[in-house]
Amino acid sequence: MTMPFERRLSSILTTICLVALPGLAVILYLPHRVPIDYSVAILSLVTIGVMAIVMNLVNIFPARGGKMFIRVPPFFLGLVPFYFVICVLVFYTGGLASPFYCLLLVGPLVAGTLFTLSLSMVSTAILAIFYLAVIFGYSNAVLHDLQPIAFNLVYLFLTCFIANRVAQELKRQQLSRDEVLNLSGFIHQIDKAKTDFISTVSHELRTPLTSIQGFSEMLRSRELAPEKRGEFYEIILNESERLSRMITNLLNLSKIDAGAELDKEMLDIGQVIEENITFFRTQTVRHTITYKERKRLPLVYADRDRVHQIMQNLISNAIKYSPEGGPIEIDTGIEGKFMRISVTDRGLGIREQDLQSIFERFRRSEDSAVAEIGGTGLGLAIIKHLADMHKGQVRVASEYGQGSTFSVLLPIKGS
Repeated sequence: MTMPFERRLSSILTTICLVALPGLAVILYLPHRVPIDYSVAILSLVTIGVMAIVMNLVNIFPARGGKMFIRVPPFFLGLVPFYFVICVLVFYTGGLASPFYCLLLVGPLVAGTLFTLSLSMVSTAILAIFYLAVIFGYSNAVLHDLQPIAFNLVYLFLTCFIANRVAQELKRQQLSRDEVLNLSGFIHQIDKAKTDFISTVSHELRTPLTSIQGFSEMLRSRELAPEKRGEFYEIILNESERLSRMITNLLNLSKIDAGAELDKEMLDIGQVIEENITFFRTQTVRHTITYKERKRLPLVYADRDRVHQIMQNLISNAIKYSPEGGPIEIDTGIEGKFMRISVTDRGLGIREQDLQSIFERFRRSEDSAVAEIGGTGLGLAIIKHLADMHKGQVRVASEYGQGSTFSVLLPIKGS
């Protein structure tokens, strides 16, 4: 879409050409006694005419990847009338002896500083054309003035080149300083993330280890009733499984970060879901896990082990964050080129302010009810990473206190 400035400029230039060019032709052929030099007027109108044609071509003929011509900055076009005014001043104040000669260098300096080398050279070439036109239009310009004129042209282009190189070098130095500052900040973030990681992992690993150690010590040093011993054994088993899950999640995340490749195959998602439901039904008695099976589901091109990890984390989270028990519903469906797998619980739900950050590593809600439930905050991060590896998506819909639905979309065969 053409910018408003360009539309206005092309409209103004076109109007000037349509009105001024015929008017000038009429004026030139009117009878007159005193010879008049029309070189500056003709030059300015020709320049405006060329600009009008170029602007209209840019607006009318789009090309692949952009417009037919390079879109020039508005300030570039603003320099053209500046050049014209300075050259007219030179023309009417003595030609080569004009005191305004020094102002000619302002344009190349500005152009070299603001534009690329090619664009700044084009800008200076426009100034050179104006300069030559007014100098040779001046009545005192003769052949012996060619040397200073040539030197002046060299100075214009040399000034533009030097200004451009200095400006580019200063920009590179500034970019280098910015990169160093950004790198320093990035290193600081990495260092902080490493410290937070060690602190979080140490805390999360220490909690089950402390429980295992404490209850094992009590079992070894005390005579306990059989039912009490059974209770302690169950606690030790649960904490061991929790510790195992945390270590597994850390290992899975490290493999993902290391760039582990997927071993894709044509996969029956329904079968994977049923296998995980069978396993988790043995892990809980307070939850009812159901699968709203869809008939004739297409195969999915995915890594079987990674999809198992996705399902395990989804169902495990649904169980963990619905501590009072209740239904856990698994649903599948087709959305365009994707197979959707949804897991819904009726648990704690997620606060709205936490929804944007729940897929970040080690990020857990600060809600007191959630904080009482152990975890490293890695499960959802792993789900998102695995979905991304499959070129899929992850979505979440939750109402605080009512439950959550997590959906993973995986590409279908041939998509």
